[in-house]
Amino acid sequence: MNKWQQQAGLTLIEMMIAMVLGILLSVGTATVYFSSQRASLAQGQYLALEDNGRVALEILTQIIEHAGYVSINASPLAGDDRFITSTIAAASCGGQSNVLDTSLFNNKKTENSNTGDSIGVVYLGDSNLNRDCSGAQLPTACQVGGVGTVEASKIYNHFSVGMNSDNIPVLNCAGSRSTALVEIAEGVENLQVLYGVDNNADNQVDQYVNADNVSAWGRVISVQLAILVRSLSKVKKQKESKTFTLLDNTVLSVNDKYQRAVFSTIVRLRNVQL
Repeated sequence: MNKWQQQAGLTLIEMMIAMVLGILLSVGTATVYFSSQRASLAQGQYLALEDNGRVALEILTQIIEHAGYVSINASPLAGDDRFITSTIAAASCGGQSNVLDTSLFNNKKTENSNTGDSIGVVYLGDSNLNRDCSGAQLPTACQVGGVGTVEASKIYNHFSVGMNSDNIPVLNCAGSRSTALVEIAEGVENLQVLYGVDNNADNQVDQYVNADNVSAWGRVISVQLAILVRSLSKVKKQKESKTFTLLDNTVLSVNDKYQRAVFSTIVRLRNVQL
């Protein structure tokens, strides 16, 4: 005859140990999960930061390299006319105007404000190049060969850094055919600009200087750009203050948890009349 064997259950201590081990395992799993999530968020933010920096420099380059562009049917612009260095005036053409809001361009040559420098360039509009930095088109009547004067064919483009309605730093564009600033790229906190000057007409840059130190704008043959871009969300575990060097200027970021990076390039001007 078989006898039932008595089975021993878990003691209270064993149950408590099992519970503690289970809790520790859960905490460890949660820690790994949240660490992975934070790393994924940080990586995504940095990729977005890089993309914003790349887009900002690409658009700046595309517009600035055309400074001084004229149609084959127009006389070259004087060297000083390639950049916005003072207030501008609108010109009429067939009942229209080449500039919709001149107030967007007043006092546009700035240097080392809280958001850095600004830069404005000018080119003539024709059938091949007839849009400003906002994407707005110059009326056909104003373009080279239209009913207007050369002044009416001028397209003005100005770039600066500011804050948008969501309190995010952005690179802005003021175009002569727009009535408001247009956001070009988010996260751009600072823009620094230096101008490559050819002092002896050998088509080589002799020195890079700030706008205030350019004595002859016709001698400028290239533009050096640097931008400081931050992430759109706070991704660092701890607050951090860090110093960034943008060309000839040092920028100290505020004590926060944003990721930042510096992007730079040199734009060779295509339309130079030395």
